[in-house]
Amino acid sequence: MVWIAAATIAVLLAALLLKRSPLAIGVAAVIAVIGAIVWFFSDGQSRLQRAEMTAVTVSVAANNKTCATPDRPIAATFTNTSDQTVNRLSFDLLGRPLGKTDIAYRGFLRDEQVIAPGDTVTRCYALLFHAFAHPRPEIIDATKYEWSAHVTLVGFGQPPSS
Repeated sequence: MVWIAAATIAVLLAALLLKRSPLAIGVAAVIAVIGAIVWFFSDGQSRLQRAEMTAVTVSVAANNKTCATPDRPIAATFTNTSDQTVNRLSFDLLGRPLGKTDIAYRGFLRDEQVIAPGDTVTRCYALLFHAFAHPRPEIIDATKYEWSAHVTLVGFGQPPSS
């Protein structure tokens, strides 16, 4: 979508510059300046978001020792390498049957517990039955899957007071 808008603006600028009238050149210059300002701020925002996303990492595994409760078999270990407190995050959880490449499980999970700067915490999560691809397994054994995850959203700051 952004590329369509950029192409349209480029064509408009070219058409205005080809007219060679002072008004057309002035309008083209104003459009170019506005486009540059929008690009500068959106690029800066994108860089900030990428930096925030890489500041928190997650690794996941089916771990019966860490997660002793059978209804929460997935251990997710979060590491906050930023200098800010994380107050919420979301992550995608993917599961592939051992030895296969097809994704059999795709879940979107959220967490709103605090992770202090520099801390590493492990939390246990339940598997969502409807996140399994068809045909869904009758008995879910988390150890029969290779798990991976990636952070999709990070919120920094102090948690809201209750």
